[in-house]
Order: sequence, then structure tokens, then C-alpha cells
Amino acid sequence: MLGSPKLRKAIAAATAAQGLLSLLFPKRMAKLGSRLLLGMSYENTGELEPRDWYVDSTRASGLGMLVGGLFGYILADRADDKAAAAAAVEEADAEDDTETTDDESDDDGPVMVDIDE
Repeated sequence: MLGSPKLRKAIAAATAAQGLLSLLFPKRMAKLGSRLLLGMSYENTGELEPRDWYVDSTRASGLGMLVGGLFGYILADRADDKAAAAAAVEEADAEDDTETTDDESDDDGPVMVDIDE
């Protein structure tokens, strides 16, 4: 399933978007993360304040996600281009094969070749 370049491009774009949000708004993303992860088990998770080192680490991980997502998108785009080119080559080969088989059906029979000449 992840072999599809379109799916890999979508996942890479989502990762890059998450990284961009974490890079630009690290405190909000840290609060959102604590609400999502702790909200089901604890009360008053909206009142929690992340420490400065955690905000800095959220910003650093956002940068890594942004770079990784963009790099993954570029690689998936190249794989998509290569797959399209390979499909075009295979299609052209298949058309050539069908043309040669049509010509072979017009063959009158065996041909005698004199090797001594």
C-alpha cells in the first residue's frame, strides 16, 4: 500500500504540514498534543503549561518533520515520474510486439538460405 507514489506524496505532505505548524506555533502544538494524549485520562489538561525546553524541543522536531516531509515528497515525486516513464516504455514495447506478430502472420513459410555463397 505504501508502494504507491501518490500515497507516499500525501503522507509526506501531511508530515511537512505538521512540521511547519510545530515550527511556527510550538507552544500551541505542545498544548494540543497534551490535550490529545492526556485528555482522555486526566482532567483539566487545558490548564497545563509546557516548559520552555519542551517548547524548544517541539520547535526542533517540527523543523525535522518539515525537512523530512519535503524530502519524502521530492523522492515520491521522482518515483512517480520514473514509474510513468517505465509504463510508457512498456506500452511502447507492447505496441512493437503486436506489430511484429502481425507481420509474422503474413509469412509465406520457411526460407531457404544458401550458406556457401
